[in-house]
This record gives sequence, structure tokens and C-alpha cells, in this order.
Amino acid sequence: MEFTKHDAGKLKRVGNSWRKPTGKKNKTKVGKKGHKKMPSKGFISPASKRGRIAGKIPARVFNLMDLEKLNEENIAIIGKTVGALKRKLIYEKCKEKKIMVINYAGKTENAKKDSK
Repeated sequence: MEFTKHDAGKLKRVGNSWRKPTGKKNKTKVGKKGHKKMPSKGFISPASKRGRIAGKIPARVFNLMDLEKLNEENIAIIGKTVGALKRKLIYEKCKEKKIMVINYAGKTENAKKDSK
């Protein structure tokens, strides 16, 4: 279930991202029938699925040693402090081990532009 802001459908200036309604007589806050639902403990996902990305457990990787602990069940997130050279080595090693990498492309493209 997707929760949106109270008047997101009516007003263009109101964004979709959820904010708790604060008004005294706000129908959503009061919980009136026929109005949007507010997030509560009952809507939480099961613990086994929580925090996963594409059904895989995310793990931050800063060097090749960190990769040895991972397997196909994990998804790698390369740390932002890792440079372009090591980033490339990590990505190639992940390809060999068939580990998915989320954020490979952005930093390496920037490094190519800066080197020119």
C-alpha cells in the first residue's frame, strides 16, 4: 500500500511523499471512513523481507576483502570513498561471482570526464 500526502490528488503544489496530517479537524488524522489511511504498525512488512533490495540483502563494499564475505544472495553497494580504479576492480570481481552492484556507473563516468 502506498501512502500519499492528504491533498496530493487535489492540489498540484502538494507533493506525493507522506507527511503526517497536523490539522485539528483533518479527516485523515481523525481516521474518518472513506479517507486515506495513515501508516501504522499493522502495515509493516515481514522481518524476512524488510530492508531488501530486489529481494537481495544489501552489503556495503569498500575493498576486495569485503567481497569474499558475499555470495549471490547479496547485492553490493560500493562505498562512496572508493576511487575509480578500485571501483572498477570491485565491479569486475562482482561480475565473476555473479553479485549484483547497484551504484557502479555514476562515479566511473565522472572519473572519465575529469581525466580528460
